[in-house]
Amino acid sequence: MTTLMADVAATDTAAIEDFCARWEKAWNDHDGDAVAALCANDLVYDEPALGQTAYGPDSIRRFVNHMAGMFPDYSFTRMGLYGEVTRRAVLVAWRFSGTLAGTGRRVEFHGDDRLELGEDGLIHAYRCLYDYKGVLDQIQAASAPV
Repeated sequence: MTTLMADVAATDTAAIEDFCARWEKAWNDHDGDAVAALCANDLVYDEPALGQTAYGPDSIRRFVNHMAGMFPDYSFTRMGLYGEVTRRAVLVAWRFSGTLAGTGRRVEFHGDDRLELGEDGLIHAYRCLYDYKGVLDQIQAASAPV
C-alpha cells in the first residue's frame, strides 16, 4: 500500500520518494493529465516561463503539453530530494535536457521544484525555480541558423 504525503510531514522518506517518483514519471512521460492529477484544484503555480502566477491543474496540464511540443524528447533527471520536517513540503532538484523541436539542438539546465502538499496528498503550491534568462539564451542560440 502506498503511503500518502497527506499522512505525514515530509519526514517519511518512503512517502516522499514515492510521491516524487510519480511526479518525475508523469513529467518524463509527457503526460499532462498525470501531472495535473497530482495537483489540487486550488493549485497556485509559479513557473518562470509563464510570466505570471497560474492557477488550477489545467494550467500545468497545458504547460506540460506545451513543453512536449517544444522539446519532444525532453526529460528530467532528479538530482536531489529534500523534505521539510515541519510541514508537507519537498524540494526536488533536477536537470532538464531536451532537443528544441525542428533544430536538432539540445537545451540543458538545472532547477528546483518546491512542492507544498495539502492534507489530501495533492500539490497546492508549486514553485518552479531556474535561470529563465539562461534558458531563453540557449533557445535563441539553438534557433539560430547554422
